[in-house]
Amino acid sequence: MKLGLKIAVLLFAVSAASMAVVGFISYSRAKSAMEQESFARLTAVREMKASQIEDYFLNIHDQVRTMAESPTVIQAMKEFRSGFDKIEKETGLTKEGMLGINTRLDAYLTGEYLPRLNANLESPSTLAYETTRDMRGRILQNLYIASNPNPVGEKHRLDASPDHSSYSSSHRKYHPVFRHFLEEFGYYDIFLIDAVSGNIVYTVFKEVDFGTSLTDGPFQLTNLADAYVSAQKSGTAGFTKQVDFKPYHPSYNAHASFVACPIMEGDSLIGVLAFQMPILRINEIMTSHQQWKEVGLGVSGETYIVGEDYTLRNQSRFLIEDRENYFRMIEGLGTPVHVVERIKAMESSIGLQEVRTRGTESALSGKTESRIFPDYRGVPVLSAYKPLKIQDMHWVIMSEIDEEEAFAHVTSLRNYMLIAFGVLLLLVIVGSVLIARNVTRPIHLLTYDAKELARGNFDVEINIRRRDEIGILALSFRSMQTSIKKLIGDLRDINQNLENKVVERTSEIQRQKELVEDKNKEILDSINYAKRLQSAILPPMDKFKKNLKNSFVLFIPKDIVSGDFYWMYKKEEEVIVAVVDCTGHGVPGAMVSVVGANSLERCVREFNLKRPATILDKLRELVVETFDTTGEEVRDGMDLSLVSIDLKERKLQYAGANNSLWIVRKGATEVEEVKADKQPIGKYEYARPFTNHVAQLSKGDCFYLFSDGYADQFGGPSGKKFKYKTLKDLLVKIHGMEMEDQHRMLRETFDVWKGELDQIDDICVIGVRV
Repeated sequence: MKLGLKIAVLLFAVSAASMAVVGFISYSRAKSAMEQESFARLTAVREMKASQIEDYFLNIHDQVRTMAESPTVIQAMKEFRSGFDKIEKETGLTKEGMLGINTRLDAYLTGEYLPRLNANLESPSTLAYETTRDMRGRILQNLYIASNPNPVGEKHRLDASPDHSSYSSSHRKYHPVFRHFLEEFGYYDIFLIDAVSGNIVYTVFKEVDFGTSLTDGPFQLTNLADAYVSAQKSGTAGFTKQVDFKPYHPSYNAHASFVACPIMEGDSLIGVLAFQMPILRINEIMTSHQQWKEVGLGVSGETYIVGEDYTLRNQSRFLIEDRENYFRMIEGLGTPVHVVERIKAMESSIGLQEVRTRGTESALSGKTESRIFPDYRGVPVLSAYKPLKIQDMHWVIMSEIDEEEAFAHVTSLRNYMLIAFGVLLLLVIVGSVLIARNVTRPIHLLTYDAKELARGNFDVEINIRRRDEIGILALSFRSMQTSIKKLIGDLRDINQNLENKVVERTSEIQRQKELVEDKNKEILDSINYAKRLQSAILPPMDKFKKNLKNSFVLFIPKDIVSGDFYWMYKKEEEVIVAVVDCTGHGVPGAMVSVVGANSLERCVREFNLKRPATILDKLRELVVETFDTTGEEVRDGMDLSLVSIDLKERKLQYAGANNSLWIVRKGATEVEEVKADKQPIGKYEYARPFTNHVAQLSKGDCFYLFSDGYADQFGGPSGKKFKYKTLKDLLVKIHGMEMEDQHRMLRETFDVWKGELDQIDDICVIGVRV
């Protein structure tokens, strides 16, 4: 850097640093003050909304408790229950009349209910899964739903059916009272449920759950049934039970929450009163009737509730105000397509929009804090959050505003300061240049001579004759010129010697490189050969498909060779299948897998074993015996799940070493897990005989065997494990698909989850539909 430039830079640096320090301090204090003010405002809004929503739910519990104790409700429960039980006898219908009712009701459900429901389902439902076969319920559904002249959504306008049954007489008496209460307080629906049979003997809104049983009817697995069972088992006056939002078929698969309370007559339990939560009222509280600006949340702030499943419990502000950009945003963040389509179809983000942020995770762990982090849109926000105190609910409340909006005034201040800073810097630069030129003009000539020397012109004539510091510098240059000429000759000789040594070293490095490449090729060839050997022990897919037509195998080794493997043996009508996870992966795991596969073959062929538990006992004996022949302490072994299925009888036997068996019944909403023995195949200090489990399967049921590689894979937006619960939920969602489609969904889900991260373990998942 030239001397003049150095002088200019020095003057510039001193001036700029002074202005920068002053500006930074001013900006930092202003930003800190604005941040404190914003967090204070968000905290105030959070506390206000938390108090409102907690008081609201407390009021709901008080209302359902008070209503359940009302003499009117107790009498209505008794009359509706009695009328429900007598409806078939009182109508006096002939077989032809009953046939007409069934035909009319099925036509209504097929033409009106199922199309609306299936529009909100991933897999379409059928009439068999949605209707009751109890003729009392069907008669009432015909009278109050199918034959009700009011359109869908207004069936509650009918005070009573024109028949002369005692049920309709009670309905004419009590229905206006219940309907007025529902409309007054904004509930979605009110239910009266028989405490003995679980029959829903009355509802205000008249959806297809009316007349069905919550103990053995089509909706026995819903969260309404959960609330009913809790209230029924309590048998205590004043007891209330609230259940979280879940998809509810009678409400066309919209997310619904319920609160239930026993109806007591003296000390006797006669029924259960249940309210279906009013989503609209919750939205009004959390969105302040969509007047976010008026409560201090500006154009980007919102308050919302998140459940323990990390999904919203009220509408997103951005879905309400800017629907198009909201969907563009969640699609860009990788939200699954089926979730986006359900939000569009239902015009609701409740129970569907995932909000897994640092704030929700912290709040669900019980913390009350204020922090800055990216929200569920990926936008940095200021957030104040806390857990909510609502009976039976594990919910948290979030009060947030975009960081950009919160600091908008500070940003404007910063921009003004930058403009002033730029003008002052320009003046400093001009002054610095003028001063530098005045100081450096006498040394320009010496600079020219120095450049000539630098180019190799050692014969340049240095003519400067001065008595000041510059003159002394010129004299030094002339002395240096003489010395350099002398050293040039010596440097040429040294340079030649160095070039010769470089050539020698380069040749040696090249030889070493070729040697390393040869060794690497030998190792890779050996591993590829090991892969061919391992592939030979795996059942060919055509054989697998021949024995188990409706099945898939998801097999993804981490390395070239795998520590996981799968195995099959068929004899007559029985097929034995195993998924095995050997110690380690890569070459060590593959070596253990050969031992495991060979030992399994011996168990069924040499020892003629069929019972899964007996096979595992013998397998452990063979593996320990194999490793003991090495003369060293070997702790290697394997975890596995093994099933034997009789294809004709659909009878399944299972035994497992650390790895469980999962069964998903046809149409089920949860996984049935058959737990494994907590011991491996191999040397184990507390070894005991394995347990043999037997399960009877039905046509359409699926079962799954797996190693731990899929659930343990890190990925997703937070880089966390996929986990077994997520895998269970995925299998429940896809179990109705064709097996090839299940295979594709599992592979695509894994690839999306893993993203750019490395695969951490071998993966093997087998699914079979009987």
